[in-house]
Amino acid sequence: MNSNILNYFDKKISLGILLFPFAIIYWILSKLNKFFSFPYKSKAFVVCVGNITLGGVGKTPLVIKIVELLRKNKIKVGVLSRGYKGKLSSLNPIIIDIKQHSPIDVGDEAFMINAKFNGKVPVCICKNRGNGAKVLEKLVDVIIMDDGLQNYSLKKDKAIIVIDGKKTIGNGFIFPMGPLRESIKSGVKKADAFVITNTKNLKFEKRLHNFNLPIFSTKVKPSCLDKFKNKKVIAFAGIGNPFKFYDMLRDNGIKVLKTQNFQDHHKYTDADFVKLIKLSNGLPILTTQKDFVKIPMEYRKYISMIDIDLEISDEKKFFDLLFGKLLKTIHS
Repeated sequence: MNSNILNYFDKKISLGILLFPFAIIYWILSKLNKFFSFPYKSKAFVVCVGNITLGGVGKTPLVIKIVELLRKNKIKVGVLSRGYKGKLSSLNPIIIDIKQHSPIDVGDEAFMINAKFNGKVPVCICKNRGNGAKVLEKLVDVIIMDDGLQNYSLKKDKAIIVIDGKKTIGNGFIFPMGPLRESIKSGVKKADAFVITNTKNLKFEKRLHNFNLPIFSTKVKPSCLDKFKNKKVIAFAGIGNPFKFYDMLRDNGIKVLKTQNFQDHHKYTDADFVKLIKLSNGLPILTTQKDFVKIPMEYRKYISMIDIDLEISDEKKFFDLLFGKLLKTIHS
């Protein structure tokens, strides 16, 4: 065998051995966190949209879709978020007011959800989800948790594991040896369904069938793309997987000439927008809704937001699985 190949595997094995103790420590800390938690049982019906891997997998678009389905069924719903990287995020609950708060205050994803529904869906940020639920339950019948499968401060009535169909679960090891927040078996014990995002992955889905949970998939349907079809553009994104956004544009006949990636939850500066405008050289600049809500008004005339709708396979079965019994109770 080639010596370079042998050296490559030796390095991989050595790195794995070095990281193994840290993975054990991470696992022990997560178990202790669960053991010493006293979860609050909310008066509202709680559904967690979570994941078992690190990084973005498309949870927030699914949260938005579930909220839309509940509103169509005349169910009062609110969203509970940590408010990741929001400067006001703490153990004290805050109901977002889009007239008073900004993405910097409450986190870009939480703000985006609230803005998506023009402030008509209450969104609460709180690091302690139990404390947040105590506030939200006074306003709604259903609480959708955006992330929080590994948060034990609030009891969940239903939980979904969201997995990116391209990245799947990587090497299957717990962080830092791999991308997992917890083992897939541990996650499955808390979950009621899998949702595969980004792309269909039949081979991976066959493996998931062994866990005897329903499996659903999602398909992204972008809006407002017709005017950019067959046109040259540049695109930028500060999301977990920006390449998914660029691929979506290309799949819809848009000629993406240049891209600019930013870190997930990036806090944009004037210098960023000056650079993007210069990079575009007069071409349209496209970005995601999550990024657009963080753009100051003076730069929005140069940038177009691409909003998306999410389609869920077997939507009725998915909705009935989560809310069938609840609807019967509410409508009885």
